[in-house]
Amino acid sequence: MKRKTDFIMQNVAGENLLVPLGARMMDLNGLITLNDTAACVWELLAQERTLVELASAVAERFDVTPELARDDVQTFMDEIAKMGLLES
Repeated sequence: MKRKTDFIMQNVAGENLLVPLGARMMDLNGLITLNDTAACVWELLAQERTLVELASAVAERFDVTPELARDDVQTFMDEIAKMGLLES
């Protein structure tokens, strides 16, 4: 899995926001705000990663169980996939 390149993450007033680039600006009807965990996963998705790799990185960084990390990463991946933010 890898993120598409038509969104960038910007920190605005302490909030991590996904900002659309180019034609994607017209597709968005609001802002996408990421918590720290989602921001971490978004950054990791700059490179091709598996769910296991993402969950392992989240578990280590945030000191949570691998199971919780996997569930949280899977939920985030499902959401951004629905929004078309992942390469196919």
